[in-house]
Amino acid sequence: MVSWAALAGSASIGGLSARSWVQVARYWGDPAAHPSPTVLARFTGPAAQRRLTQGSLLNSVCLSGVTLLLLGGAWLPQHGGAGTQNPVAFAVALGGLVVFLSGCLGQISLVFLGRPRFVLPKHARDDNGDMAGRPPGRESGSSPGRGADAASALLPVEHEGKAEILVFRDEADTYAQLRRYKVYVDGKRVGSLRRGEHCVTFVAPGAHIVQVKISWCTSPVSRVDVAPGDRLRFLCRARSGVATEPTAVYRLRHDFLVLCAV
Repeated sequence: MVSWAALAGSASIGGLSARSWVQVARYWGDPAAHPSPTVLARFTGPAAQRRLTQGSLLNSVCLSGVTLLLLGGAWLPQHGGAGTQNPVAFAVALGGLVVFLSGCLGQISLVFLGRPRFVLPKHARDDNGDMAGRPPGRESGSSPGRGADAASALLPVEHEGKAEILVFRDEADTYAQLRRYKVYVDGKRVGSLRRGEHCVTFVAPGAHIVQVKISWCTSPVSRVDVAPGDRLRFLCRARSGVATEPTAVYRLRHDFLVLCAV
């Protein structure tokens, strides 16, 4: 007996899947096209959102998997019947589940690892060649200061009369590798960083304060006085030893992270 509810759901999700694949095809052929953001992107930071949007093919894979799962499930026996009674429907439903899980795992990997790269169109792979948002030059062995300068060299010159503050998280930082450090300038959150990522903000000339936080733990406040055209670079990481010191999150609450000029 056919489950009409599952069949209707399959048709509905199938329509969304087809629309998603059309948008993916358009984006792969035209760099100026804008792919649809994925559901998971709403719960991630800016860098991960960009990766998920560029890898919207995985979202289409998930939708296709759900379509197959519902389509096969529509013809599966109900009330606890064995799937072997309709092996074709069972195979379709099982294949849909595998496709859906593959798409989900691919998106999770894209968020945390910046991989796999083959799900991105060529123009997205070539653009900002590193998926994690690292300052260019870091992987070639350059020092933090030179890497930060290389990153700023790519920034558009459209903030005349302002100063630039760049904060990047040390790639060698082993604390909370799957979590982000939040970056604040003058008490306003301007970015969030995983290992190797950086953020840039432009400020007016004068005195400013810079700080990074994770949960209730922070770095000491860095106070700077900038002039027009200044470029300040900061490196942040967890203080040495805090990962193995259970009381550090309380005892060193306001000195848990290191933020130093480079």
